[in-house]
Amino acid sequence: MVLDIHSLMVAYTVNVCAVAIALSLALGLRAGRAALAAQVGVVAHALGWLCLIASGDHRGHWLDPLLSTLAMAAMSISLLLLLQAVRLWRGGAPLPTRLCAVALVMPALYALGFSHYPWRVGLANGVLAAQMLWVAVEAARPGATGSWRWRGLICVSMGTMALVTLWRGVLGAFFTEAYPTFQSPHPVNLVGALANNAATLLTALAVLAAFREEAEAQLRELAITDGLTQVLNRRAWNERAEVLLADARRYGHPLIVLMIDLDHFKQINDRRGHAVGDKALQLIAAMLREELRSGDLVGRYGGEEFCVMLSHTREAAALTFDQRLRQKLRQRSQAELGFVLEYSVGLSSQQLKDRRLEDLLRRADAALYEAKRAGRNQLVMAP
Repeated sequence: MVLDIHSLMVAYTVNVCAVAIALSLALGLRAGRAALAAQVGVVAHALGWLCLIASGDHRGHWLDPLLSTLAMAAMSISLLLLLQAVRLWRGGAPLPTRLCAVALVMPALYALGFSHYPWRVGLANGVLAAQMLWVAVEAARPGATGSWRWRGLICVSMGTMALVTLWRGVLGAFFTEAYPTFQSPHPVNLVGALANNAATLLTALAVLAAFREEAEAQLRELAITDGLTQVLNRRAWNERAEVLLADARRYGHPLIVLMIDLDHFKQINDRRGHAVGDKALQLIAAMLREELRSGDLVGRYGGEEFCVMLSHTREAAALTFDQRLRQKLRQRSQAELGFVLEYSVGLSSQQLKDRRLEDLLRRADAALYEAKRAGRNQLVMAP
C-alpha cells in the first residue's frame, strides 16, 4: 500500500481539528487554568496545521510566507500552552512571561529568512523540537506530582515528536536535496505523519486523564474543607487530629488543643449584616492559617467556633501564640472590618489520662465556657 504524504498530512489536520473541538466540548470553558491552557493549545496546534497545509497550496504566492509564519507561531504557542498545563497539573509555578517571547522571536526570524530554505526549516524545526523535548522533560521530572498515567503519555508522545521534528530540521538544514519541501516523499514525513496522529491521540488522552485527576482532587478538597473559611471542616479536623494525638501519645510529644469562639458574633450579624459576619470568619481563619506551623491543624468546628491543635507545643508556647494572634487580629480587623474583633479561648493540654480526642475536646470546651462566663476576650486553661 502506498501512503501519500499530502493525504496523510490533510488527514492529520482533520484529526487534530476534531480533537480540538472534542476537548473544548469535553472540558468546557469553566475548567481550571491548566485545562484551559491545554484546550487553547490544541486549538492553536490545529490552526497551525491548517495554515501549514494552506501554505503548500500557495507556493510561490505572497500567501505562502504569511501562512507558513503563522503556522510556526501557532505551533510554538501550542507547545508553550501545553507546557504551562503540564506545569500547573503537576503543582509547579506558571511559566515566566519572558519565555513567551519564544513564540514571537522564532516566527519573526523564520519570516525574515523565509527565502533561505535551509535556514527557516532548520530554525523552525529545531526550536519546535526543543519545545517538545521541554514538555517531555517537564512531564517526567522527578518529584513532580500527578499520576504517571498522563505524565507518561505526554512524555512518550512529546519525546517521540521531538526526535522526528529534529530529524526534519537536520535534513532541511544540511541535506536539503533529500528534503526540498515539507511535503517531500521522504521517510521522515511518513514517520512524522503517523507519529503525529499517534501523539495527538495520546496527548488528548493525557489531557483528559490529567483533568479528571484534577477534578477528583478538587472534590476531595471540597469534602474536607469548609466552603466559607477554606479551613478543615469538623469531620476532617477530627480525623486528622486523631492521627496527631496517636502520634503524640506514641512518642511522648506535648500537644495543645484550643477551642476558639468569636465574641458577640450574633451581634455582628444582627447589627452589621451577615456579609460582614462572613468576612469576620474569613479573616480569623486566614490569620490562623498564617500563624500556624505546617504540623498544626485548624478547623471550623461550627458557627463562629474554630478548633486548633498545636503539635509539639507546651502551654507557655500556646499562650504566646494566643497573644500574638490577638494582637494581630485587633489590628487587621480594625483596618479591614472597621471594628475590633475579639475571641474567647479554652485551652487543654494532653495528659496521661486522655484516652481519646473527645477527652481533650471536652476539657477545652469546658474551659471555653469559663472564658465566656468570666467576661469573654480571654483564655482559660483547663485543669
